[in-house]
Amino acid sequence: MLVSETVKKILESPDRTNVLATANAKGKVNAATFGSPMLVDGNKIRMMLGDNRTYDNLCQNPSAALFISMHGKTGMQMEGCRLYLKVLDMEDEGPEFDGVKSEIKKRIGDAAEMLKHLIKFEVTETRPIVDFGQGV
Repeated sequence: MLVSETVKKILESPDRTNVLATANAKGKVNAATFGSPMLVDGNKIRMMLGDNRTYDNLCQNPSAALFISMHGKTGMQMEGCRLYLKVLDMEDEGPEFDGVKSEIKKRIGDAAEMLKHLIKFEVTETRPIVDFGQGV
């Protein structure tokens, strides 16, 4: 599914917090903050991960949810979206991997060396953070 212009604007904003929720094969849930989710081709999310619980979970279970909240408003006025994702591909090397890592390194410097895996997700569903059926 192609994401809406609203979701695109949220993903392009520097004033956001991204939390990715995953679960392993047994259903044990993990949630972690990430700074690298990027929208590509209008319906895919690309991000880089280290060797961590999130990566381990995605190797076992391809489903994830990305919670994106905009800074500033809280409670019922909170703005942002939830993206439901499914892993399409994982890469540990290659031109795309190198290009994405290079772009991230420009922002965070040598801390990018901890990034070992490029994950590509398909967006399967979008919802607002506070959902009263208004769509996003």
